[in-house]
Amino acid sequence: MGRSNSFQQFSLHSEPPMVVFAAKAGFLALAAVATVAFGVAAAAQAELLARVPAAREMAVCGDTLFVGTKGSSVYAVPLSGGRARRVASGFSAPNGVACSRGRLFVASRDSITVFDIGRGGALSGRRDIRRDLPNSGAHSYRYIAVGPDARLYVSFGSPCNICSPRGLQGTIVSMNQDGSDLRRVAWGVRNSVGFDWRGGTMFFTDNGADRMGDDVPPDELNALRPGGFYGFPYFGGQIRLTGFEDATPPARQIAPVFNFQAHVAALGIHFFRSLGGDALVAQHGSWDRSVPVGYQVVRLRFRGGRPVSATTFLRDVGRPVDVKEAPDGSVLVSDDAGGAVYVFQR
Repeated sequence: MGRSNSFQQFSLHSEPPMVVFAAKAGFLALAAVATVAFGVAAAAQAELLARVPAAREMAVCGDTLFVGTKGSSVYAVPLSGGRARRVASGFSAPNGVACSRGRLFVASRDSITVFDIGRGGALSGRRDIRRDLPNSGAHSYRYIAVGPDARLYVSFGSPCNICSPRGLQGTIVSMNQDGSDLRRVAWGVRNSVGFDWRGGTMFFTDNGADRMGDDVPPDELNALRPGGFYGFPYFGGQIRLTGFEDATPPARQIAPVFNFQAHVAALGIHFFRSLGGDALVAQHGSWDRSVPVGYQVVRLRFRGGRPVSATTFLRDVGRPVDVKEAPDGSVLVSDDAGGAVYVFQR
């Protein structure tokens, strides 16, 4: 991608792994070892693209990468190399970023905001297009993307581990790019923090409930059927959730198309041209399990339009949140614990 030589480069093989960074995030000290598992003998190049505090969702907008965060700011990173610049602030958890038609959309805890994108990723013309977002409690990291229909899609988490959501809690909605014509496109969704489209179908991750044991319920991958009910709080996967074992669901559940290991915390998903249309999924990693799982990026292989297997693609890369494809086919990964964005090249 013609990046500046100021970036650290590492040659990564299947073994031995090499230490890329050691970071401390709050009480959690992470010694991150980046191992690339492409299923081939050739080495891959790993670069630290930029340090971005609490990096979350990413949006590739021309030659600029915008990065949302868990804090109060949004950053812009030149894909050709250079330091991250704070380009917007004053938000509450601006997790979600997406771009369309020369504009950047930011989904935070309290609002959906749009900016005009200028040279070098400079932002101007800030205006809120929605401020009536539901209270999602601890699940307030909104994911946002622009669909093939040019509408904005935004996730609204449930406000709890297992409870009955109210209003737009536990949903995915779509709207016009000016915020009008809001529609609920999925409900019964516990906490989706990632979605993308393949062949016109939106696939979205959903985090399973906690405190039910090491191996249940699974994290999910779902295929969108507009208006469909996806089971929460009655089902996790197709397992009855605590407190709702005998309750009658309000509609027929649309079952997941793929189940991940319980508690891996499947977040961002992106379909890659450079991987023949397979997806990469960021697994943020468990906190509610006796033996930790996740903390990796997996390749989700598709056959006949359906997911058939998930295998490790990148492991020990801190706590990955989102994955995106750079214009040259490289893999971009954000890590909120290490405060970093990485580029992985084959």
